[in-house]
Amino acid sequence: MIKVDRKEKFELYWVIYVIVLFAIVIGATAPAVYTVGGDLSSVQAGIIIPNTAVNEGKVIQGTLYAYQYYFAIKENGGSITSNELGSPYYYNIMVAHPGQYINLTMYAAPHMATANFYYPDYATHVDDVQIVPGLVQYAPVVVPNISGAFAFLNGEYNGPWFSYQEGLLLVLPYQGYMSQTDVSKYITQTHLAQTSTLVGDPYNPPIVVYNTTMTPTVDLVADQYAIFNNSVPGPTAVVLANSNVTVNMYIPTPNSDHNFLYNYSTSGTPYPVRNVYIGIYAVWWNGSITLVKQVPIQYDKTITFTFTANAPAYLYGLITPVYYNYNFMNMSNTLTGEQYGYVMGLWGTILVEQG
Repeated sequence: MIKVDRKEKFELYWVIYVIVLFAIVIGATAPAVYTVGGDLSSVQAGIIIPNTAVNEGKVIQGTLYAYQYYFAIKENGGSITSNELGSPYYYNIMVAHPGQYINLTMYAAPHMATANFYYPDYATHVDDVQIVPGLVQYAPVVVPNISGAFAFLNGEYNGPWFSYQEGLLLVLPYQGYMSQTDVSKYITQTHLAQTSTLVGDPYNPPIVVYNTTMTPTVDLVADQYAIFNNSVPGPTAVVLANSNVTVNMYIPTPNSDHNFLYNYSTSGTPYPVRNVYIGIYAVWWNGSITLVKQVPIQYDKTITFTFTANAPAYLYGLITPVYYNYNFMNMSNTLTGEQYGYVMGLWGTILVEQG
């Protein structure tokens, strides 16, 4: 018979204890693993999305790809077809009509990290779904019954620019423009979300109303972090239909690694990005986004856009992701590490109220 001394017995008991502890932890968290991405039943009719919505054609089929660091979203159904400047994908936005539902099927894009889709409680349902590489995830988005621009975001740290991976659900009237009552309800509902399920900057774009003038001026000033007026997305402006809108944008020259427009060449030399456009873009009732005006980005000067507000909503600024590559002193490589991706900042929306 082999004798086991006290030290060996203690080590054996310790190993058994650790194994049992692991088993308990795995058992306790197993259900979360299977539902980490949101299971298919969550988007089936009769669960969150009512059968009546399906029968009445109020369900939009959506496909979301999570990149580092933006969402690409394709929509079809419910009188909405995604079309952003000719592309079938929106970048960091969704479009719907009041009272509809978006049936989202979600994927992590190839070679991307785990992300998250978080849509707070604006209506009756919160979406908080992990988007895991190699898995298919689902989320039923309950669209509010009022028009407005409602934030959603990436709730998972997938790299240093994750806090810029924020989006807006643009809820447009079926026709016409937002009513004054809708504007008031939208502001109330947004403030409620910002104090409960949507707490903390930069996820709370302020709402600025210009409904007492037919010649509003919207001033947007970027900071060292390449965001407008300290918010991602930037402020949501509300203007009157058919008003003559002036939008002033000022962007200082990027000069630090806190700014995604401060990029690096393949040799490790920093430079400010200049091959991108900023502008004003109309969002129409059917989900199409068309160009109003745009110019190459310019630094250290005020860029002014003027337009007549006849669409139900507009996007402003830099509405497509910008490639970013951190390559300080040419030290970025697969051995020491790489940090690159596509980032969206310097953008926001303008909603149009019935005059």
